[in-house]
Amino acid sequence: MPKLLPLLLLALGTQMGYAQAPSPTTPATPLAPSDLKIVYFGSSVPFGQGATGKYGYPSRYSALLAQRAKAGLGAPWTTANISIPGDNTPKVLARWEGDLPPQQGRYVVYALALGNEGIHEGGQPKFDQFKANMQVLIEKARAQGIVPVITNSYTRNDYTAQDYAFIQQMNLLLQSWAVPTVNLLGAVDDGHGRWAAGYFDDGLHPNDLGHAELFHAWVPSLFDALRAGKPLPRRQVSAGLPLAGSALRFVPEALVHPFTQVVSFRAKAPGTLLTLQDSTSTGRLSLGVQGQLTYTSAKAGQLTSTAHVADDKWHQVALTHYFARGETLLYLDGKLMGHLPEQLRTRQLTLGGSQAPAGAQYRNWLFYRSGMNEVEVRALAADSLLKSSLELYAPLDGRAATPAQLTNLAQSTNVLVRVPSPVASPARRPNTRRTPPAKATVR
Repeated sequence: MPKLLPLLLLALGTQMGYAQAPSPTTPATPLAPSDLKIVYFGSSVPFGQGATGKYGYPSRYSALLAQRAKAGLGAPWTTANISIPGDNTPKVLARWEGDLPPQQGRYVVYALALGNEGIHEGGQPKFDQFKANMQVLIEKARAQGIVPVITNSYTRNDYTAQDYAFIQQMNLLLQSWAVPTVNLLGAVDDGHGRWAAGYFDDGLHPNDLGHAELFHAWVPSLFDALRAGKPLPRRQVSAGLPLAGSALRFVPEALVHPFTQVVSFRAKAPGTLLTLQDSTSTGRLSLGVQGQLTYTSAKAGQLTSTAHVADDKWHQVALTHYFARGETLLYLDGKLMGHLPEQLRTRQLTLGGSQAPAGAQYRNWLFYRSGMNEVEVRALAADSLLKSSLELYAPLDGRAATPAQLTNLAQSTNVLVRVPSPVASPARRPNTRRTPPAKATVR
């Protein structure tokens, strides 16, 4: 531990998240990284613990990158995994010089968590240690031309409510730093900081299903966007965009399990705001004749707000889906409206269209490949831009010239497509009656 003292002092003495000078142990002549190599550097979960044949989420994501390259959708990435079970930030710092630079990777995924740091036993001091050491690890990578990516802390079955609060706080903090992050918590959280039932091998590690969910939280084209020099998104002020006579279509880059869909709208008439095409049917977010917001599931059931929101004022709707625990939650302006038990496989989202409220405007359309807890949704409603697992961020500013109106600022290569709106048949028009939700819990 004494060897870490200079690094800790360096991290604790910096402001705005990062150290300003390289570690004194940085070699004078670093090895030249390979531009197409990613190195996973973490503990037992990224190592693959709990998965058959150790085929964990890094292996699954590496396989997806290879599939994308074969299909001509991305670069031919190579990967290496130097994760060791039981590692935490002090251990990774101790072996950093000997293990990471020799890999000659351009990108490093720091896949560590507060669990191994000792948050359950140590509380705030371990939180502070993780924060300081992560800042040092980020700067050490950058000092040698290596681009860091961080996975957020996830679940454990021994976590208490206080532990869960620390996890949520750390994940929000990581998203405020100038570094790409992946929201692993939102893939497997049971709502209390523990593994979703059926998705863990033991109290500390996911099983095959759990690793698959962690894999789904990764943006498929993240590293292609980083290689192209696409910067981290920053929140933009948007005047909103009307979609009269057309619609915007978003097709996620790969199979979706957990997700969070967020958009702000302004309307004063009933109609469908957004549709979500599932594997066999279509769900929708719509405004009823009494001005209420309704989520109609592609499976079964509805969630309806008590508030009147067809008032020609801006409102934000967030629909977040936890595939592993089988639940969809509807939020309006940061407040929970209710939840439905279901598992979705969302393939396409369409904003606006012929069934949209007359004169409606939209702004700040976001799509995340992970679920979000109430703390995160409240942060979004307070105009924070969260970046973990973000595949789409379209400000939709009508003041910008086309096609800048449809710009995707998220670190992905995915795009929005404007499509003409077909005339809807009466049978497909949204249900605008105030119908009580089926199989739902509503507040």
